[in-house]
Amino acid sequence: MSNEEFAGEGQAEDQAASAGDPATVGDAEPEAVEHAPIEVELQRSVRYARVLIGATVIGVILGAVASLFFPVAEDADYTLGQVAGLSAVIGGVIGLAVGAILALLLGIIAKRSRGAALAVQTDVR
Repeated sequence: MSNEEFAGEGQAEDQAASAGDPATVGDAEPEAVEHAPIEVELQRSVRYARVLIGATVIGVILGAVASLFFPVAEDADYTLGQVAGLSAVIGGVIGLAVGAILALLLGIIAKRSRGAALAVQTDVR
């Protein structure tokens, strides 16, 4: 079979496709399918990561600032920067613990508020 004969067969298939044969038409628009509305349950939730990170950052800042209110003795083996760093770490741990408890309580409160809605499935292409 030569290239000319092969090209001629492809043109015949293209003409059949343009004639409206549904089996060969690839760009035809799909029929619109209507879906019945379905009742779904809505439930709120807490973004735990944001609460934990926010509480930790607040704890670090409060710990570092709190260390500035206490003077360091002249003959001490540590500096004010070391005290502020240790206080920041301790404040971060305390802030993380408080944030975890707060996030759990907020999660319990948020689960109480539930609702219902109607959802309709649509096909988007």
